[in-house]
Amino acid sequence: MTDQPGPGHDDLSFDRAIPVSGAASSAGAALQCSVCKRAITASYHSVNGAPVCDGCRVVLTGLTAPVKEPVLLVKALLLGFGASLVGAFVYWAVIRFFNLEIGIVAVLNGWMVGKAVRRGADGRGGRLLQVAAALLTYASVAMAYLPFALRDGGGLGIGMLIPALALPVMVILGSLPGGLISALIIGFGMMQAWQLTGTPPVDIQGPFRVGSGTAA
Repeated sequence: MTDQPGPGHDDLSFDRAIPVSGAASSAGAALQCSVCKRAITASYHSVNGAPVCDGCRVVLTGLTAPVKEPVLLVKALLLGFGASLVGAFVYWAVIRFFNLEIGIVAVLNGWMVGKAVRRGADGRGGRLLQVAAALLTYASVAMAYLPFALRDGGGLGIGMLIPALALPVMVILGSLPGGLISALIIGFGMMQAWQLTGTPPVDIQGPFRVGSGTAA
């Protein structure tokens, strides 16, 4: 099946199962692979309820495995860091020019970081990327507050580098009880990044014989 086109990253619609219809599973009928759209005449696998040929099943299994390759990890981290810088600038600009501390921007930061990390990982995910994306989202918020801390502190010193990471916590504690809402929103942003970089749930069953619905 080497001449069969494999699925691209945009074909990974595991959250939308395509059930095998009764007509398609009747005796003698041919199925269509839900990924490559080719006819399946002998046997198939069910991936989250969708009929998939064996070639696409192998590719999908590989694409949904947690990312461990150093090249992909570095690429994902670099893109994620870039997105966190953009998010930090947006957050800073909202505070600086509109005099508003809109915590909902943290959710946008989480979305941007999560998307960037996943793009760098070629559409894959994994626990390492989830942790990195969540931390980068938090760092994005911290970097947004950093210019104000430098302004009030008279410049950047070595002693400011580590406390800079605690800026979101300091801002939240300094604005209680309203700061609790900001804490929750920052948490939602980190959760957004975490969810976007996870591995999709995949339920693979089979192989099955076309027309019988029984194991091949």
